[in-house]
Amino acid sequence: MHRFLLMPLLLAAPLVTQAQDTEQVSVPRQGVPGREEYSVLKTDSNIRQGAYRSYAGRKGTTLVTEGFYVAGQPDSTWTAYADNGKNLLWKGRYHQGQKAGVWNYYSAEGKLVQQYDHSSGKLVLSTPTAYSMRATFWPSGAEAYTTPPVYIGGESVVLMHIGRSVRYPAEALRSQIMGDVRVAFTIDKDGNASNYRVVQGLGYGCDEEALRVVKLLPSNWIPASANGKPVAAECQLPVSYRIL
Repeated sequence: MHRFLLMPLLLAAPLVTQAQDTEQVSVPRQGVPGREEYSVLKTDSNIRQGAYRSYAGRKGTTLVTEGFYVAGQPDSTWTAYADNGKNLLWKGRYHQGQKAGVWNYYSAEGKLVQQYDHSSGKLVLSTPTAYSMRATFWPSGAEAYTTPPVYIGGESVVLMHIGRSVRYPAEALRSQIMGDVRVAFTIDKDGNASNYRVVQGLGYGCDEEALRVVKLLPSNWIPASANGKPVAAECQLPVSYRIL
């Protein structure tokens, strides 16, 4: 008898958590114009609970990310849009703070370019984009690969990270310096990046800034493979400086 009485109590526990009193918070986005809106528990302002939205633009009115928190962790479906607020960038589901199931990733134009199953760790779909041609790969050492590395989220995610993170060095701006800095690094057989170095520079502080930005890119790489066996590879990414 006691066993059957316990089950409704356990089932009711998540409902009690979700019904806790919250208060809404609005803060500036870090590093880029816009704002974030979410709710936190009144009993602990460090724990997010409920809907989350991020808005881009100086007025903070263009929705670019929306999702949901449960007990401080991302949960349920999350969606991100390009800075125009229209084209999808990615969409997928979180479960207890972890990405779960198949996520869809899109180009800056809103075209589906990649599907990745975060539960099984398998790439479902990968479509080359225009930016794919700007990233260069080659074997690391004597062991050649048959399949090059792939970034989870697609090349558009890499491009967006670089574009949002890079800062034009003041000295380069004063001197009207423009061009590309190419940063190389090693992607090991586990998908981790290391050994960052500048292989083509511009000077005037551009090289150091490009190196900083590429190092900040999360190591979400699927490693290269040689007939199904993961192997290390080298990658080279351009960081562009343009004065409009």
